[in-house]
Amino acid sequence: MTLPRVAVLGLWHETNTYGPNPADLAAFEAFELVTGDDVRRHHAGDRSVISGFLAAPGLDAVPVFSAGAWPSGPAPAETLATLLDRLTEALAAAAPFDGVLLNLHGAMVAAATPDVEAVLLRRVRAIVGDVPVAAVLDLHANPSAAFVGACDIVLAYDTYPHVDMFERGHEAATLLAEAIGGRPLTTVLARVPLLTCPLAQSTDAEPMRGLIARARDRAAEAGLARVSLTPGFAYSDVDRAGIGVLVVAGADQADAARRVANEIAGDIEVHAEEFALRRPGVEAAVREALAADVRPVVLADVADNIGGGSPGDGTALLAALIAADAPDAVVVIADAEVARRAASLGTGASLVATVGAKADARHGTPVELEAEILAVTDGGYTTEGSWMTGQSFSMGTTAVLRQRGVRVVVTERATPPFHREHLTSVGIDPASVAVIVAKGAVAWRSAFPDVALAIEVATPGVCPVDVASLPRSTAPARVVA
Repeated sequence: MTLPRVAVLGLWHETNTYGPNPADLAAFEAFELVTGDDVRRHHAGDRSVISGFLAAPGLDAVPVFSAGAWPSGPAPAETLATLLDRLTEALAAAAPFDGVLLNLHGAMVAAATPDVEAVLLRRVRAIVGDVPVAAVLDLHANPSAAFVGACDIVLAYDTYPHVDMFERGHEAATLLAEAIGGRPLTTVLARVPLLTCPLAQSTDAEPMRGLIARARDRAAEAGLARVSLTPGFAYSDVDRAGIGVLVVAGADQADAARRVANEIAGDIEVHAEEFALRRPGVEAAVREALAADVRPVVLADVADNIGGGSPGDGTALLAALIAADAPDAVVVIADAEVARRAASLGTGASLVATVGAKADARHGTPVELEAEILAVTDGGYTTEGSWMTGQSFSMGTTAVLRQRGVRVVVTERATPPFHREHLTSVGIDPASVAVIVAKGAVAWRSAFPDVALAIEVATPGVCPVDVASLPRSTAPARVVA
């Protein structure tokens, strides 16, 4: 029996429109930019969405193109043009197909293109025609009606921290096989124009835990195939930002799907104020961390969340820990210049340098260090953690510096703290450290499951706790802060 032939495509980027570092072509080349069989090789043994696509039975899944970059500022227009041209050229060369599987983020923005995913779908449809298309989105997607309307099946991660990417890829492929096999599917979108901080979006806590449970109950009662909630990405100044409800159903159930999607949106409105939160400032948080009699304590540098598109060079917590003469703390800072200088001097040497706060003026002021160089590495590691298990990553040239009790891990590339290897690869055991600064909101928790105390800090930066503090040219009905 000949299996349905489906294209596997990916274009993934979470765009912080306030982020100072653009997602240029080099950023994609450093993270993922592969074509053809190289897509399969790149994802071999990991737990990514694309691996879930490729592992699903009943389909001849053909790897065509995949590109991704760490979250950052928008892609330049020429970068987007290059990526779309490469994707569509590879797709046209490999066509025809019976269906398409897409790994997307859902909150990608480029210069002069506020809805990259919708543009991508138009390009894909021009080549493949009217065949079933299934897409998997990040939980922080801001899906638009134009994008969803161009797909048959759209679902999103169920977890934050994101630990179910492989499963969602496998599920999307299974639904696509059903659609190709003769069960037409459709996806209905309901939107709640509400901006919330990622700290309030953890799926292990309220209000998200209850919202998801009730949404699933409603979908199950109506006999619908799938429901996803995307609490959205507030650090994107686009009119599609907000909370999304995606309901996948049989084409003959469209009315029921719309009713259920609207009921879920109403439930979100009822619980909207539960997304509100407050967090301590830098000085208060550092005092609490240093007074704690447990370890490790994690200070989450929320506004310098690398996984949310910040530059990773915020210095507010580093400066406060040094000022407080912290006896044992670790801070990771992205500063390519200092990392390379330390590498040229070598382990054991002394270094006088100004570190951090070089990308823009939002993330503190540079900190003067007089430090010993404890270690220098190439910054590479392969993760055994739950986020893209088995995938290899690189922080670039990396140096461990020590000024009294504070160790500063200086990296050439900003890399989110999604993996324990972020520290163990440079010889630091997180369990033995008193205070760790994690430049993230929630996703860092999967890397440090043994944390004794977590303190989420209202630091300065482009991913602030108070999402209303960022200027917007587009505005939803409400911002919960």
